[in-house]
Amino acid sequence: MSTTWLAAADPATAWAHRPWTDFAHAPDRERTLAILPVYGFADHGLGLPLDAEEIAGSALLASASSLAANAAIPLRILPPLRFSLAPYPSTFFGIDPETAHDHLREIAASVRAAGLTKLVFFVTSPWHEEFIDAASRDTRVDLGLQTFVINLSGLALDFHPASDRRAHLQAIVAQLLGTAPAASSLPADIADATFRPGNFRQPSPLSPDTSLDGTALLQSAAQHLARLLAEIDARASLGRTDHRSPTSLPPTPPSPTLSSSPTLSSSANSALFPAAYRSRYLPAFTRDALDSLPDKARTLVIIPTGAIEQHGHHLPVGVDAILGQAWLAHTLPKLPATARVLVAPPITFGKSNEHTGFPGTVTVSAKTLRRLLLALATQLHALGFRHLALLNTHGGNSAVLVYTLREIQTTLGLRAGMLNFPFKPETSRQEAEYGFHGGEWETSLMLGCAPELVHMDKSLCEYPARLDDPGELRPENAPAIFSWVTSDISKTGVMGDAPAATREKGLHWLAAASTALARRIEELLP
Repeated sequence: MSTTWLAAADPATAWAHRPWTDFAHAPDRERTLAILPVYGFADHGLGLPLDAEEIAGSALLASASSLAANAAIPLRILPPLRFSLAPYPSTFFGIDPETAHDHLREIAASVRAAGLTKLVFFVTSPWHEEFIDAASRDTRVDLGLQTFVINLSGLALDFHPASDRRAHLQAIVAQLLGTAPAASSLPADIADATFRPGNFRQPSPLSPDTSLDGTALLQSAAQHLARLLAEIDARASLGRTDHRSPTSLPPTPPSPTLSSSPTLSSSANSALFPAAYRSRYLPAFTRDALDSLPDKARTLVIIPTGAIEQHGHHLPVGVDAILGQAWLAHTLPKLPATARVLVAPPITFGKSNEHTGFPGTVTVSAKTLRRLLLALATQLHALGFRHLALLNTHGGNSAVLVYTLREIQTTLGLRAGMLNFPFKPETSRQEAEYGFHGGEWETSLMLGCAPELVHMDKSLCEYPARLDDPGELRPENAPAIFSWVTSDISKTGVMGDAPAATREKGLHWLAAASTALARRIEELLP
């Protein structure tokens, strides 16, 4: 399977891999732990890529969640929250605290709407600990969720520049990547290290300690994380006192398992992004490599925008985000090696409030989506890039994205636009007009890229309107349209002919559309 990078965890626990009906009918929703990984992008002075936190954190979470799942502790791991605070020049792709707080609260509200009552924040950045502490408490008070925080520093691992545990993380990430840390050319820039919070503009460069065993360190921390999840699972729900004894966990395997586990391979690339994708993914660069990229002003940066929302009984809630990554995974290898094209961190959660009422949908507001995109564009502008293209796979985002792009064009002076698909699938006219959600197109594409997540035995055909309906008022594609939520126009969440989908169509459409998309990207190159 090539889609696990939405949440590099045991596939059985991934939130995005489940249809909305799994959330609606789960017998143990009150006990289920929703886990939101909160990762940052930073140069921690370790000679590692900017996404070192996600590489280490996702490997830890994958191993720990497998242990917890084997002990029958119910988990649902959300796609990671990649955008939060970035207070120093050594941190990247950050947003302001108010936007970060709103973003987190809106995700938490969606967890609550799914019927879950326990939310765990798994935090890897030393610069996020205080923010998540405050936001977690607000979430507890405002939403009535039972919230918990597990910081990486609580697992005897720490990216903080003042910690002697940085070397342990350096060893773990180097082991996962299968490469030695790069030498850093940036000297330390630290002031008031003992005057909280200190000023850690650039952490001290750290030479690798070759005596450290990254595999053993990872396994020990993962076992500790699994024990903490077992304790959280045993804690009584709010308003009750019937705490249980934590579930006994299976012992850590006696021998290294990084090379044998499908989610913890010897290269973290397979758990996060395919190699061809990662070679163009901005957070996969070290800070030195990012600074030295040539011709930035003539490079096109693609920003993927998706959503986590219901897609009927037969498809998982992660369809839009999964397909966005699948398009890039199929398209990027078709570009010339010399093409000046890079990819920004994906905006995974979108504006999906039209799908509220269907558990498993995670929605953010128009305000938060605008701020996220504006912050990302501002950061890319500061890095020297001048050309942006949005690859959007969720229609509910489109209006917000278009008016925000106009703002970006004017305020930042960037060339910015939408990367539309220059390909039309061969479907019936009825399907082409009103098969816009969970129908033949999306179901076929999912059969082509992630067939194990598709349940064709539960697929059905349901349209929000018919071509021969009287009058001209429609939910979409008409002279007069009415604003709608999904429950207004669909009982199941499907809008299209899902049973018409086949894997053969999906593979053909992925190949043909990604070829056309690659050519379109080349046409847009400055």
